Amino acid sequence: MPEFFPELSSIEYWAMGIAGAFLLFVSVLLHELSHSIVAMKYGINVRQIILFIFGGVSDIEEEPKTPRKELEISFAGPATSFALSAIFALSWWVVSTLLPGGPKVIEGVLFYGAFLNALLGGFNLIPAFPLDGGRLLRATLVKRNQNFDQATRTAAKVGIAISYVFMGIGFFIMFTGSFLGGIWLLLIGWFLQSGAQSYLYQHDITAILSKVRLEEIMNPRVISIPYETDLDASLKSYFGAYMKSAFPVTDEQNRLVGMVTLKNVTAVPENRRQDTTVQEIMVPAAKLVIMDSDRRADEALMQMARTGVGKVFVCNAGGRLLGVVSKTDILEAASERREFAESLGEQKR
Repeated sequence: MPEFFPELSSIEYWAMGIAGAFLLFVSVLLHELSHSIVAMKYGINVRQIILFIFGGVSDIEEEPKTPRKELEISFAGPATSFALSAIFALSWWVVSTLLPGGPKVIEGVLFYGAFLNALLGGFNLIPAFPLDGGRLLRATLVKRNQNFDQATRTAAKVGIAISYVFMGIGFFIMFTGSFLGGIWLLLIGWFLQSGAQSYLYQHDITAILSKVRLEEIMNPRVISIPYETDLDASLKSYFGAYMKSAFPVTDEQNRLVGMVTLKNVTAVPENRRQDTTVQEIMVPAAKLVIMDSDRRADEALMQMARTGVGKVFVCNAGGRLLGVVSKTDILEAASERREFAESLGEQKR
């Protein structure tokens, strides 16, 4: 602010700085909120909006199914930032023109709002994952070639290349100009590279898991507790014997009715455990992740992330418990198949 609005008091600069920080927070929030609104318009659930030092992200549950949806969802953020920039720029022009001797604090904050949102919109259009520009690039490639996997890899590689450009410029500026500015460019380059690499890894894992059925990786040897078992018996015969923190609860036909945890059991006073059954304190089946055996492992992993539950119960159409799949089972299956694919690729070369 002293560079653009010199000779102001410290209190005025502090006021401009605080207002500018608040404006940054709100601008990023509105940018991400616009992504979320368009995603929800297409029926895509948004878990949360996360704000961090480099900006923010809308945590949506699934990738848009068509290029058009991804184009609209991705461009909504930059479009909102550019619209905010225009509003702030117009407001700044009105204030500086009509009130040339007016309060510089307001003028400075409006100027910063216009500059900030223009920078936010422009930066996000850089064609590098995980930025909006990377998603716009992928949507364009999918629309042209009809190959989502290839488009994702191309967009991620472009993002990694751009990240190296940022880091190279950062190193150059560090030793020839502004050390702090160079550090920021290095951090931005690292952020872009990390985001692109992690997204590409996640995409590979999802592609592998989409070919894996739960029946292939589930553990069919499931120990379950009959729903009429009292808590004392469950502690002695199940929790104490098998050293597990949770067990499925089943009825006489081995149909899943819920899950009981050690925490649930020990929360009941000792003098009431003989008179309380696991059915009375269990987590009901309606709150568990239950899937058919022919469902895909990537769908199971998505359900786990959505509900925060670390396991999937595999049941048939009648509700009979067939097996259990944990998050570890899914990740181990993905790792094994990825290693196999890499070894096969090396042999072919």
